[in-house]
Amino acid sequence: MSTPRTSLGSTSLPAQDIDAEALANFELAPGTRFRQYEVIRELGRGGMGVVYLARDLKLGRRVAMKFLLHQDPDVVSRFVVEARATAQCNHDNIVIIHEVDEHAGLPFMVLEYLEGRTMRELMGPFNDGVPMVASRVLELVLPVARALVRAHSNGIVHRDLKPENVLITNAGTVKVVDFGIAKALGARAPVELGRSSHPALATDSNPVLTHVGAVVGTLPYMSPEQLGRDDIDARSDLFSFGMIMFEMLLGRHPVTPLSREALFANLVSDEPMPSARAHNPTIPPALADVIDLCLRKSKGARLRNAELLVQLLEAQLAGRSGRALADGESPYPGLTAFQEQDANRFFGRAQDIGRVTVRIRELPLTAIVGPSGVGKSSFLRAGVGPALKSSGELWDVVTLRPGRQPLAALASLMERWDTGLVLDRGHAGVIDRLRAEPGSFGAVLRARARASGGNILLVVDQFEELYTLVPDLAERRAFTAALAAVADDTAAPLRVVLSMRADFLDRVSEDAMFANELSRGLTFLAEPTRAGLADSLLAPLEMVGCRFESPAIVDDMLDALQGVDGALPLLQFAATKLWEARDRERRLLTTASYEAIGGVSGALALHADEVVEAMHANARRLTHKVFRHLVTPERTIGWSRRGSSWHTTGATPMGERSRSSTSR
Repeated sequence: MSTPRTSLGSTSLPAQDIDAEALANFELAPGTRFRQYEVIRELGRGGMGVVYLARDLKLGRRVAMKFLLHQDPDVVSRFVVEARATAQCNHDNIVIIHEVDEHAGLPFMVLEYLEGRTMRELMGPFNDGVPMVASRVLELVLPVARALVRAHSNGIVHRDLKPENVLITNAGTVKVVDFGIAKALGARAPVELGRSSHPALATDSNPVLTHVGAVVGTLPYMSPEQLGRDDIDARSDLFSFGMIMFEMLLGRHPVTPLSREALFANLVSDEPMPSARAHNPTIPPALADVIDLCLRKSKGARLRNAELLVQLLEAQLAGRSGRALADGESPYPGLTAFQEQDANRFFGRAQDIGRVTVRIRELPLTAIVGPSGVGKSSFLRAGVGPALKSSGELWDVVTLRPGRQPLAALASLMERWDTGLVLDRGHAGVIDRLRAEPGSFGAVLRARARASGGNILLVVDQFEELYTLVPDLAERRAFTAALAAVADDTAAPLRVVLSMRADFLDRVSEDAMFANELSRGLTFLAEPTRAGLADSLLAPLEMVGCRFESPAIVDDMLDALQGVDGALPLLQFAATKLWEARDRERRLLTTASYEAIGGVSGALALHADEVVEAMHANARRLTHKVFRHLVTPERTIGWSRRGSSWHTTGATPMGERSRSSTSR
């Protein structure tokens, strides 16, 4: 009979210490109030701690509260110090620690609450014999390697890196948890053996290393120095990283049989680790070499740091594909969206692309949502689509816009892949079939995928056109039903991704079933970061052997767009105008040219003035009239005239800096 757990009341934790028996059975009842937190439910527990889902009543958010069930003063002190240090590792791929403290002798952390699956759940159990595709492995492990770079630069070593400590969130972000906690628990106490909670080693005879009962490392992923063969440093994490990659790419652990005795014997032996290249010749050789370098038993022979690991892994990413630029052609697209052929000059969104490709693989229906001008179309056409195509897997990426006749757009695709349809029914007949049987669209796509042996990604760009251009509710419902029929099975080789303006998201609710499916795959695309914008300026220029005359030009361009909506197209347009005025002999974008165009805010106004000035008088009058009628009931931006200049009547991407568009 199990010992009952200690249930604490619904107000606060007790001020006195908890005895050993109560510690082992510690439990917080739902509704328990602790500082500004209210416990919702228990999420999980292990030998050393318990995690609860809680509400932060002060900041209005859900959090995870992790209590360490240990009262040794030295352990508690180390835990708090190490966790606070980890909290300084602000990085997209490291779980955020909001607070670290102790109460009644129990240390705790308050962490961001993330929903998703662990890497273990994606990989499956040990020895399942099913390796993962190399491109998929790179998508998952590169963020982990980047997290190691940040932590190691702060002097923090994970010491318990394993698939269970890597989370892939429902939004597609890879997060590493429990950085540095093993060190806080371990110190240099004597090593003992305890029972493993690892799914593949959950027996009394299988090992996890413990220090005075505290889990400090999971044996299948530990480095030789964690058994005392050498001092532990950042290269210990690289060994664990190599073990994870070996398992992902070969479908099994490098040590066989996977037993306590074999694992220990492997770590204390001078025999080299099994070679990934030798055991699976189909792995890209350079990638196999990275694994083998991580798994050198002597840490002096391993990769020297995580920065080099990231460089080697990034070199394995599929190259950008796109057309070569003609001599003198601008490396910037101006105000036009990037297309697939521009993939080799689309920069600044690498992390977003990685996040969304992970999400597309996991979910049949994804929506890229953001404000106008954030670059959703470019992101999908020149970023996500080419990334999937160059992953080593077979992807057929098809893009369409709903337009005024969305069913006709779907019918054209059906006719392309099933030529018999149009012969039997004619184009109008195929549209009628879609209206009566929306599921037929999915059937044609599945047949196409089977015939090609690959995957199909259907990109529906500017999805809001369904609501701005199509007045017929039945037409809209048939279109969304057809998309739902494509994206109805995670295991199928079909994926649908939409791009739409955030201010039209509420319109999707007219089809409740489609809205419910879409809500699972909502992904919000924010404005590019300053670093991303800088990359989008500098990297394309470097491709054509040019540069800015002064870094101050770039800084001023970025400063001008700080906090501005729709920054990317405006930046690209200004860069295009600078390119046109470049110093061709010195291959420079000059300060003088930048000042001549009036900076970022003046470039568009100057261009508009030039266009209008070149018009015939009647054309100018017609243009003024058109501007006055650009205000629509669908919340799009219109224009009005003030004196001799035209101004936006709604929110403009350039804010107050650039409300004037022309002076005519």
